Amino acid sequence: MIAPGKSIKGWYVASPAIELINVSLVFNGRETVLENINLKVETGEKLVVIGPSGEGKSVLLKIIGGILPPTSGEVLIQGQNINKISSTQRDKILRKMGMLFQKNALFDSLTSAENIAFPMREVLGIDEKEIAIKVDQFLEAVAIPHAKNLYPDEISGGMQKRLGIARALALNPEIILYDDPTAGLDPITSRMIIQLIKDLQKQRNSTLVAITNDMMRAYQMADRIAMVVDRELIITGNETQTKNSKDPRVHQFIRGQLEGPLTESP
Repeated sequence: MIAPGKSIKGWYVASPAIELINVSLVFNGRETVLENINLKVETGEKLVVIGPSGEGKSVLLKIIGGILPPTSGEVLIQGQNINKISSTQRDKILRKMGMLFQKNALFDSLTSAENIAFPMREVLGIDEKEIAIKVDQFLEAVAIPHAKNLYPDEISGGMQKRLGIARALALNPEIILYDDPTAGLDPITSRMIIQLIKDLQKQRNSTLVAITNDMMRAYQMADRIAMVVDRELIITGNETQTKNSKDPRVHQFIRGQLEGPLTESP
């Protein structure tokens, strides 16, 4: 067997973009949130994570993004264990990742342009002229060039989401994490936002992991779907496989049924 990321006799087997090996997270030494999670996300893949509220979806995303270290297990990004390498190596890996937080995490005191420019000033070390060019490019990419000098509270929720996406992409990340990118948006705007995410992902051949509980948007976005429930991660597969899942928890959740294992009293 050829180890991922190793070459042999002229052949090269690439590491997955993301790999979790027996990852568990325990809060306060007693509350197990995730237990023995195993996952591989290939380069260029779009994985959507679904599941009931409070089961650990956002926690999983933060573990992948290096925000939360697991209690046990390994988190490999492009073949490197981000919790076992030097801080310099870790920073280099994490700069290849972008994240859109659920509430966008925009700076209210900065204009749209300044929000996008902020990570570039902090990380890239490029001059202001180049930053200005890149800011205009990102505003065009998410179709809000007219919002350049407006503040977040001066634009709509859908435009704020587009701005959040632009800022998440500001460092041209190879891996992008989206925490509920259509939360609070109407169905038409939600569909447009997901199409924008897909278009940008295709242009960059980036790897995408997103959380949503809107099954229409999950089907629109995903190559594969996974469900976080009962401390587990269930890989349900593509749209057809997910709809045909024999797991009663998946069956109940994706159909929004009131009766089933997810709503039974313990």
